[in-house]
Amino acid sequence: MNKRIIGNIMCDHTDHHINPEGKWAESPESLEIKRRWPVALRELKALLNRMKDWQGANPEKLHPEIVKIEKKRLRDAIMSALIRDDKPGLKRKVARKMADKIGEYLLWRRESSIPVIHELIVLLPWWISHFPGKIIPEIRDIGLKNILNGSIVPIQRVWREVLSANPVYMGHCACRSAGIVDDLHKDGRVFQMVSESEGRLLLDRFVGRYQQLKKEYNRIPDTDPKYIALCEELLKARACGSSDYRLEKLIEATYPDWEILPVYKNYTPAWIRSMHRNHKARLIHKDLVFELATIFYVSRGTIFTSMKLFDTPYTICSCPTPELDGGCVLTNWYYYGASNTSLMPNTDYFGRLTDGAGNILPCRYFPVRSKRGCMGCGCAHGRSDPRGIETIIKLADETYAEHRRSASG
Repeated sequence: MNKRIIGNIMCDHTDHHINPEGKWAESPESLEIKRRWPVALRELKALLNRMKDWQGANPEKLHPEIVKIEKKRLRDAIMSALIRDDKPGLKRKVARKMADKIGEYLLWRRESSIPVIHELIVLLPWWISHFPGKIIPEIRDIGLKNILNGSIVPIQRVWREVLSANPVYMGHCACRSAGIVDDLHKDGRVFQMVSESEGRLLLDRFVGRYQQLKKEYNRIPDTDPKYIALCEELLKARACGSSDYRLEKLIEATYPDWEILPVYKNYTPAWIRSMHRNHKARLIHKDLVFELATIFYVSRGTIFTSMKLFDTPYTICSCPTPELDGGCVLTNWYYYGASNTSLMPNTDYFGRLTDGAGNILPCRYFPVRSKRGCMGCGCAHGRSDPRGIETIIKLADETYAEHRRSASG
């Protein structure tokens, strides 16, 4: 028997403790370790792959308008608290107040936008839904209703809120950056539902908007150099008739930064501050975002949602649709998980498709979505071609013209 003294403890190293063929190797403990180790190793590798996100905070200053928005939100909150009726029935529950503060705290923290932490906080219901047991769907729906959900934002409201914002950032989509969904390609190609000529029309509008800004300002205001370089590259490709001048090029170059972050009264700037400090949010002029939103909606069938953590709206997300890799957290649960709380329908701007009696009808344009009721993503119900490219572009032009008139008047 092989013995040695460690401190005051005599350790007995018998053969079966060190022999992989001994009794310990066949014990339940060893079998459980063998089962768990590959899982733990996989998670460690995933964590190491994201270590690059742990870098110094972005030294660049945020747009000064964000500070004004934050001050206004604080002032309004204080005023609301001062004038609120003291009747118990009209007061919000203490728990809801706590939830608001927790949500705001999580959004403010720089760490919350690092994918590892982001997955734990924002995508927690997704992880929970993969646990076994009948009770999990109920827990999931409680969490979606009270903690994390998305309200459908029809394309018409996306346009208006983007144009009303000052300025707009584009950030990493949580589901895409965390690897929950990869919806860039389908069948080995960049996914799009438009013809080549329609794609060229949409791209021409985006590049034309860039040229218009350049002419108007003699520069491109409120826009990160990344997007300026991309637009210049597209201009050169068009000028020389290169095959690189195509809609797929624009889609590939901007993916996965498809989370629209408007500095606007309806959305907390806290999330922008966190994303910006982690190098995950870039300025882009709102006119260009306006065209990007049109492109996503027309060419990819995008469902836009206003994401909320607790009671705090923080983004307009261009959600991955259920046709592509099963969809994102919210769209997957609604269309495949029969959740009625992950997505809140739109009742503005054409609203939901209904019959004469007011009953909600299923989506009539996407087979996968036809299994559930229309959510009101922006199809112009009642028009001859509610989702056609000509219909949507006409609505977009009317919205932009209206914005320019109100801005100049």
